[in-house]
Amino acid sequence: MIVSETWVEGRELLLRKITESGKKYKSRFGDTLRSEPDLLVVEEPDYFFQVERDFSGWRFCGESYAGRVDNLLGKCAAKLKSSPYTRRISIPVWRPRDHFCNTPPAITEVSLLPLNGKLHATAFIRSLDAYNFFMYNADFITYILESVSNLADFEVGSAAMLISVPHIYLRDVDKVKVNAELKEVYGYHELGTHLKEDYLSTAWHSAMEVIYYNGNRKRTEWGEIFEGQKDSKFVHRLFIEVKNPYEHQIHDKAPFTKKYGIDYAHDYMIYAKCIDKPVSEPILKEGETYTYAERARYCESDDVVVDQLYTVISKLKEDRFRRDCYVGISRTQDIESDEPPCLRGYHFAGDYGFLKGIFYMRSNDIYGAMHANAFAFSTLTQYVAELTGFEKHIYYHFAVDAHIYGEFVKSVREILEPESPDFLSEMKGSKG
Repeated sequence: MIVSETWVEGRELLLRKITESGKKYKSRFGDTLRSEPDLLVVEEPDYFFQVERDFSGWRFCGESYAGRVDNLLGKCAAKLKSSPYTRRISIPVWRPRDHFCNTPPAITEVSLLPLNGKLHATAFIRSLDAYNFFMYNADFITYILESVSNLADFEVGSAAMLISVPHIYLRDVDKVKVNAELKEVYGYHELGTHLKEDYLSTAWHSAMEVIYYNGNRKRTEWGEIFEGQKDSKFVHRLFIEVKNPYEHQIHDKAPFTKKYGIDYAHDYMIYAKCIDKPVSEPILKEGETYTYAERARYCESDDVVVDQLYTVISKLKEDRFRRDCYVGISRTQDIESDEPPCLRGYHFAGDYGFLKGIFYMRSNDIYGAMHANAFAFSTLTQYVAELTGFEKHIYYHFAVDAHIYGEFVKSVREILEPESPDFLSEMKGSKG
C-alpha cells in the first residue's frame, strides 16, 4: 500500500514502484511494464489541473465519465443527509455493454464513506497507465468526492485507488523521471490496511485481528432491524493478498462448512452448470431480488444483457494479458436501495503462469460473511484459471468498510484469545 499526502506525490511513488518492480507484458496497444495490484491512499486529494473542470471530454464507448455519474451525485448526497453513517453509497461507472468497446472505462466504481464529519472516496481501477492518465483519473475521483461533499455538507476527506493493473507503456519508460523514494505501508493504517497472507484461513483470522485490536466503533443502518448490529468495529479500506488459496482454505472456527461454501460459490456466485457456456435465459429463483451470478451473467434489468463472466473467459482465452476482463455487479439503481450488493465487481488479470482475481466490496461483515465470500470468490477465480489455461491463481480481497458487528465481538475475542484451562483443572479432570 502506498500512502501519500497528495495525488502528485502518490503518482510519483506509483511510478517509482512500477519502474523498480514491474515486469514486461504484451499488450494490444503497446507492450507494458506492470507492477502488482496496489492500494494507493491520498490524505489530502486536490486537482492536478486548476482549470474549469469539464469531464465531458473524457470519452469512452461513445459516452463520458461525467455523463455516467452526474445524475447520481444528488442521490448520493440525499442518502448521506438521511443516514450520515451510511456504507451504501457506491457509484457504478462500468456497464455490462462496455465489453463491446475497445477502450472501456478504467474507473469502474467509486465508493463514498462518511467518517467523523468527513467524506472519503475509494475507486476501483481495472487498469491504469500511471504515466499518461493518472492525473485525469485522480481529478475525476476528486470531482466526485468534492461534489458530493459540498451537496451533503461534509468536509472533504481522503481518496484512494485500488488499482488492479498499474502500468507504464515501454515507449514511455525513458520519459519517467522520479526522485521520490518508495516507502510502502503494510499492516494497519487509519486510512487503509494492507495484509499479505498465505492462506484463506489466515486471511480471515488476520482480518478479524486487525479490526478487533485497531477498529473504531460506529453506528450502522441495520440497528432498527437487528439490535445486535446497531453498531460495529471497523477499519477503512482493507486489502488482503492471498498467495496460496489452495491449502488451508477453511479456518477451524469458520462459521460455515465447506459444503456450504461450495454451494454458495456454485449457485449464488457462478451459476456453475453454465460455467463453460453463455447463459441465455433468466436465472433468478423465486423470491430472489438478485444474486452475484445473476448480475454477472443474465441481468434482466440491463438495457443490453451480457454474460460478462463468459465474455471475460473468452477474452482471456484469446489474450491472457488483456486488461479489460472486468465483471460489474453493481447497477445505478443500487444507490437508492436499502440492500445494495456488497460485492461491486471483480477483475481478472493474467500473469506468467497464474491468474489474479481482484474482488472489490463496498462493505464486508468480516466475522459472519468474509470467510465464505473469500472461499467463493477464490473458487470462481480457480475455475476461470483452469478454463483459460493458467496453472494456478492468486486471490485479492478488498473492502471499503470492513467490520465486525457488536453482537459478534465476543465470538471474535474467543477465537483470537481462546481461554486455556489451568494446570489444576486439567489434573482434576484426568482424575475423574
